[in-house]
Amino acid sequence: MKKPRILFVAMQASPHAARWVNMIADQGWDLHLFPVNSMPLLPEFRDITVHQPWLTVRPRATLAAAERFARRHVFNIKGDQEPLSGSVVERSIYPIPMLTRFARVANGFKTPLGTSGAQAPLAYGPHVLARLIRKLKPDLIHSMEFQHCGYNVLEAKKIIGEDKFPKWLATNWGSDIFYYRHFPSHEKQIRELLSSIDYYSCECHRDVEIAQSLGMGAEVLPVKPNSGGFDLPAVKQLRSLRPPSKRRLIMVKGYQHFAGRALVALDALAKASDALTGYKILVFSPSEPIYLRVDELRKYYDLDIEVLQYADHGRMLRLFAAARCYLGVSVSDAISTSMLEAMALGAFPIQTNTSCCEEWIQDGKTGFSIPPDDVGVIADRIREALSNDELVDAAAEMNWTLVSNRLDASVLKREVVRDYRNLIERHPEESSR
Repeated sequence: MKKPRILFVAMQASPHAARWVNMIADQGWDLHLFPVNSMPLLPEFRDITVHQPWLTVRPRATLAAAERFARRHVFNIKGDQEPLSGSVVERSIYPIPMLTRFARVANGFKTPLGTSGAQAPLAYGPHVLARLIRKLKPDLIHSMEFQHCGYNVLEAKKIIGEDKFPKWLATNWGSDIFYYRHFPSHEKQIRELLSSIDYYSCECHRDVEIAQSLGMGAEVLPVKPNSGGFDLPAVKQLRSLRPPSKRRLIMVKGYQHFAGRALVALDALAKASDALTGYKILVFSPSEPIYLRVDELRKYYDLDIEVLQYADHGRMLRLFAAARCYLGVSVSDAISTSMLEAMALGAFPIQTNTSCCEEWIQDGKTGFSIPPDDVGVIADRIREALSNDELVDAAAEMNWTLVSNRLDASVLKREVVRDYRNLIERHPEESSR
């Protein structure tokens, strides 16, 4: 009997993509991944075949064959990373200079993804993707994100044609429609994408309403966080015995880009500096403009503040477990995974209302929903979170109950497997489009 075959078009360097795919990696299905560029695959991915334009990465036999070929042709193999046993992974495996040089060159040539102005490396563009789809004949294509992945699938579908194209599930990530719909060229392409898909999924009820307002008629899968939920027993072990009111750490998201507004967060901390005596502030995931402003806050406001350049996921969770509150400021987001992690580990969440945080927190009770551009309001909420011990301690208990009910990875895994099975087992004429 033929195994169900799913082709993911996804960001191969994304932890969210890896966690999501891994929820179904043990089902015995035939999983494939078309990446968005030549960056190495995260080692967290399990049991999936990765298709590079110059090298299809398969199980250990192919890795061994690649090594034998390289040795035979006297290439310099830097084999300091062993393949994972029983896994199908790509790390630009055994970096053969000829292939890695080709990857860098190929990545420099771009091809447009429709009329929005979005681009893809030529070797990872819609013509290459369309060729792979014709070869694999997947039962389902799942694009995870719109501007790099969904647009690519949309253009590949135009090449292949409506009648011969597999069923397509498109997942909305982060700012994919909440932000980009405000740009006419993107809005046009988003509308076209939404009218072309069979199934739609996202992590915010807000985004379902937006997608439907943009003309989407596809079937909507149950709303679930794209992070795939948490290992609750492991998280429970990390939860500090110290109540949040006794903690003296503040975690601040450091994104400063098209959506992130970490500089506004830092301005609010400066305005509330008199309330920060005795607190340590860590700015994680920093963008380049953050460093100078952090130095200024340390010098001129005498704040105990540092930039956390890198921390693995385990350390980040431990830091959230030691934090009194978490601050995330952006002009656009879906569910901030950092916010959910903070909530799970007892840190009081302060998150901008341009995410769908209000689908998870009760403003003023289990967290604060703040505007992205009002430094005074944000500073006031920081002061409240630092001065009101009863608020943060009560919120920690309520948020743990919420996380336990809505973010149990074992429960979400069963639901996700059921969703995929329902989609795969349907006949083509049963799709909603």
